[in-house]
Amino acid sequence: MKRAWVLALLGVVFIVVADCGAEFSNVAALFQLGTGGRPLGMGGGFLALADDENAAFYNPAGLGWIERIGVTSLLARQFEAVTYGTLGLTLPYFGVTVLQIDSGWITNADDGLRYVSRGGVIASGFSIGPLGVGVRWKLYRVREPYTAEGWALDPAILMVTDIVRVGFLVENLYSQAITFEGGHTEEWETGMRVGAAITLRPSEEVRWNAVFEASGLFSTNPIVAGGFEAWVGGLAARVGYDGSGTTFGSTVQFANFQVDWAYATRLDLLEGYCISLTFRF
Repeated sequence: MKRAWVLALLGVVFIVVADCGAEFSNVAALFQLGTGGRPLGMGGGFLALADDENAAFYNPAGLGWIERIGVTSLLARQFEAVTYGTLGLTLPYFGVTVLQIDSGWITNADDGLRYVSRGGVIASGFSIGPLGVGVRWKLYRVREPYTAEGWALDPAILMVTDIVRVGFLVENLYSQAITFEGGHTEEWETGMRVGAAITLRPSEEVRWNAVFEASGLFSTNPIVAGGFEAWVGGLAARVGYDGSGTTFGSTVQFANFQVDWAYATRLDLLEGYCISLTFRF
């Protein structure tokens, strides 16, 4: 592989996982990629809806309404080299999610390079009447081509009614700075994320959800996202905007299985198709 192609491919990776022009990784980038084909199909605006296993990542306060055990996964692969994947386990009041981005081994005539970044989320939440509260603990770790590690805590709130749901999450309220090999440190940036969702049920088999979300309200890069989904029995279709481009998605449910498909038009690692699978028992 020619050196120019290697550098171009790495540039795509680091646009997502690193600050442009910076030597060290952006600590929040991996967690901004999201999990689950259903939320991603609605532009990632899942903070206020948070009504399935994806609540463990998007709003831990929603775990107070989870009644079943669920296993979820997502896989997106781009350019035949860069892989982004997640795996999650959700129980009532508790959830764990693991994320990884891997460039694979990129070689040329002289040398090679591989970038591997991992993240973990441990979440817990409970509900009292219409109010849910929760917290998620994020662990970030870079394995290659250098090492770095740090963590942050995000408290969350979710208010639920039959039609309207409102969610709040403070990102990185308390954290330990990312520490890189050599002693360099990078602080997590604190920000507020707020969202609202409306659910309508025209009939027993039909359900509509509309979501709106604003993130990074106290940061240097605020983002507005939103989306809509329509359910008819075990089938769903959705559309959204994630702050960078239009997103689309669909769902098929059968027995205890659920397959979610999403497509994002933005120019990052999730541009293109991604598939997530969920099994509930």
